[in-house]
Amino acid sequence: MLERKIKRYSAYYMGWCQAFGEHEVDYEDNANINWLYGEATIGMAFQADLRRTVFKELLGKNKEEAQIRLSNRYVRINNFEYFLRQQKDQEGVSSIISLLKSSGDVHLYLTSHFCYPPGTRIITFSQKKPLFILYKEIAPLAVRVFDSTPK
Repeated sequence: MLERKIKRYSAYYMGWCQAFGEHEVDYEDNANINWLYGEATIGMAFQADLRRTVFKELLGKNKEEAQIRLSNRYVRINNFEYFLRQQKDQEGVSSIISLLKSSGDVHLYLTSHFCYPPGTRIITFSQKKPLFILYKEIAPLAVRVFDSTPK
């Protein structure tokens, strides 16, 4: 089991965020999660109903220290659990786990990109710090990675 703290950021003004930047994408119109892969950066763009829940759990202003558990079968964020049914979701989570295993800090914040529908926000895991003029650091995210689903 790997345990790690991720630095988490919230925008100073609601709706503000920096651009995700250049990336490769695994995108499908009807997918619950679309994955973006940039240099030392992984993004997750969610469908609307799932987005509200995930954003509230990960970046809610009233959250103290949030907790996330990752495995090859599911993701649990506080009390919300999402089972990884699609291969691309399992590959995306594996990429996040690889990022977590690397040296240096990992940062979590929202980004956007002009080539996606208006209002699309991307949960971004990155080794690069976000722009300090847009974001303030909030309580860290405690992450636990399991090799398989715990019994």
